[in-house]
Amino acid sequence: MIFRKAVFLAALAVAVPTTSALAQVGAYGMFTVNQLSNIASSPQPTTPTDLANTRSNDVNPLGGTGGVYYDFMKLGPVRLGADVRGSILTTKRGAYVNFNGGGARIYTALGGVRGVFHTKYAPLKPYIQLSAGLGRSDYGLFTQGSTNGAVVLHNNFEYEGLAGLDVKLLPIMDWRVVELGYGGLNPFGTYSHNYPIKQVSMGFVFHLP
Repeated sequence: MIFRKAVFLAALAVAVPTTSALAQVGAYGMFTVNQLSNIASSPQPTTPTDLANTRSNDVNPLGGTGGVYYDFMKLGPVRLGADVRGSILTTKRGAYVNFNGGGARIYTALGGVRGVFHTKYAPLKPYIQLSAGLGRSDYGLFTQGSTNGAVVLHNNFEYEGLAGLDVKLLPIMDWRVVELGYGGLNPFGTYSHNYPIKQVSMGFVFHLP
């Protein structure tokens, strides 16, 4: 009985450091360029509606993305984790052919899961990620409720598939060479409509050594 307890405690002593070693916490900041499209066919009623206000089909807001992640499990060559991020993206050019309008905005708060792949060249860290959450946007349009040039932000379900590459620079810092994303916004309800999103980001990641 004493021997079994000793073996159990020894195994636990080995397992705990191993599990801790696999876990990693990090934070990142990126510059993001986004393209929101399929606006010309949006069912959102806009003001005004005359021909001079013909809609374009896309807008290209840009800005910053920041987030944190926690990698907690290793499955073969893949380390799995959770990610939470937010973005503030804006442009002065709205979704109109003949004038700028009120510009365009996308504000996001997303959560998701990620997988980081081990490579033969250790400094290279390719990853994929699936995220979803809240996206607020005016779609680059003056919609109902817009008065005196003010814009109205609409709540949307936002989803994204992401793939990127981090390169180790220092024990606590990586360069996020590129992150590519594709997804969409959908307000559902009365004005349900899919607004596809394409995005490109780059930045830096800080993590525990």
